[in-house]
Order: sequence, then structure tokens, then C-alpha cells
Amino acid sequence: MSYSNRETEALRAGALVALLVVVLSGFFTSSLKADVIVQSNGKRLDGVTVLSAKWDQVLFKQGNNTVKLLGDKVASIQRESAYLQPVRSAISGGNYQKALSSISKLDGRGLKGWQAAELQYLKGKALLEGGNADKADDAFKEFIRANQESKDYWLPHAIYGRGQASISLGRGKSAQEHFKGLSPYGPTWVLRAKLGEARGLFIAKRYVEARTKFNEVANDRKAPPSLKVDAVIGRIDVIVSQKQFDKAISDLDKNFFSGSTVAQSLNYGKSRARATYLMGVCYKGLTGKGNLEKAEIWLLKAAVLYRHHKDVYRNSCTELADVYKQLGRADRATEWGKRAGGKS
Repeated sequence: MSYSNRETEALRAGALVALLVVVLSGFFTSSLKADVIVQSNGKRLDGVTVLSAKWDQVLFKQGNNTVKLLGDKVASIQRESAYLQPVRSAISGGNYQKALSSISKLDGRGLKGWQAAELQYLKGKALLEGGNADKADDAFKEFIRANQESKDYWLPHAIYGRGQASISLGRGKSAQEHFKGLSPYGPTWVLRAKLGEARGLFIAKRYVEARTKFNEVANDRKAPPSLKVDAVIGRIDVIVSQKQFDKAISDLDKNFFSGSTVAQSLNYGKSRARATYLMGVCYKGLTGKGNLEKAEIWLLKAAVLYRHHKDVYRNSCTELADVYKQLGRADRATEWGKRAGGKS
């Protein structure tokens, strides 16, 4: 096949454009690849390069500057990794089975250094949040054994994870031991430990003590915003369990739904999902058809908007089934009952 000079030049020009696109896209892609640090006060640092991440100090490059932060002042880090990113994304999206499947595929890749350490930590996190506390405890225990000497950044997170797993397994004494073991890791971890203790007391139905602990964290001026929010939702959990529904509704509205400047500035994540669910539970606990209809609206919001939070979704479906049963809508009650059982 032969081409005219004009056709040849056109082909050459097209090839040059395609090449330029590839080069430029590669340049921009590589230039956009960077690490992320989230500080305990909620401030996010994008476009940094983490040089070293230990539990007591995180060292990173920000522009031309080398910056040091106490590990206690860092809420989380995310280092660029094509291997780990699918796992992180699956966990943040609530797809824990997908995360564990990705971890299983990576186990044979021979990852080393911080990537191998974080992979083990993420395994524990996926198991814990996916409802498999026993295996999560084993994963965290293995992480601690392998990374204690190197002072890996995720070490206190794993210890806290063991405390959470112990609570889920009904091992209150073990949970307290794990939480108390966080004291050497700095004041923010002491507050997190207190939050963990409060959850353990709540599960044990020691409501007065739990409420006191939650209040201590919520009212601590030095507590990071994320911990304050967790403490507030924990305190409201206690109030709901004590069937003080009007009080709980007032607190939920004030802290999560009033549209105040403080409320708008916070990223609630799972706490906001639970707050939405609790609003439904509170209205369901009050008498009258009007309150049942309000409960229906809030629980539908929780189920639809926060489906990726599996426990919130499942509990919302269960409560909705009961709401519809009380409203005399058997078909809807059956539908949401099936969804609560994972059939949707």
C-alpha cells in the first residue's frame, strides 16, 4: 500500500500527537502520584512524600522542605502504592470481602518493608470491620509481633484494633489490657484508649460509667475533632439505650443535623451514618403513627445513603421491617426483612 506525501505527513503528525499525549499523560500521572498525611486535628496534607513513618515520628518532604511531625499528631498516612490502593479503597467502601480477596492475591507477591507491614495491618482491619473479630485479633497480633521492633507507624493502630476485637468477642478484661497498653504512644492514644474503654463499658451495659467516659473525651479541649465526634455518638448510644429518646433526638439534631457551622465543618464518616440510624430508632421508640412515619424516613435515609456501612445498613433494614409491620404494611415488612438477612 502506498501513500501520498500529504497522507504520509498526516500519519506522521498523528503519530507525533499520540506520542506527545502518552509522554504528557505519563508526566502528569507521575507528577500527581504523591503521599497523603492526615493530622489529628483533621488537617490534610496532600502532595507530600513520606520519607519515614514510625509511631513516634513521621518524616516527610513538603515541597523543598523536610518536615517532622510527632506520630501522636498524625491520624493516618497513605503512601503511594499500586498494590495497596485497591485494598484501601475496598475497605473505605465497606467491601471487606473484596479487600480480603485482594490481600490474598498480594500475599504471594513478596511485598517488603512498609508495604508488607501495612498489608498485614489492613488484613486485620478488613477482618475486624467485616465482623470476623477472632481472625482480626490474630492478624493484629501477627502485625505487632513482626513490627514492634521497627516501630512501624501502624503499631498503636493494631494494638487498638486488638482492643476492639476483644470487645467484639466479649473479652472485656483483655480489651482493657490492650487499651491500657496504648499509654506510651502519646496523649491522643490515651484518649482513644479511653474511648475504647467506654465502648467496652457500654457493651457490658454499665451505662453510667460508659457515659462518663464518653463525656470525658467529648469535653476534652485537646481531643481531635474526629475523637470528639466518636465520643458524642457513643454518649448518644448510651442515652438511646436508656430509652431517653427525646433527649437523644435533641442531641443528635444539635451535633449532626442542625446545619451549624461546627456541624458542617466535620467529616463524620461512620459516626454520621450511625447518627442517622439512631434518629430512626428514637422516633420508633416514641408513641404514635406520626413518629413511626418519621422513623421510616430516617431509617430509609440510613439504609440508602450509608449502605456501604454494613452494620448500619443491616440494622436499619431490621428496624424498617418492624416499622412497616407496625404500620400494617406486610409487603414492605417482608421486603426489608429479606434485606436485613442479606437477600436484596
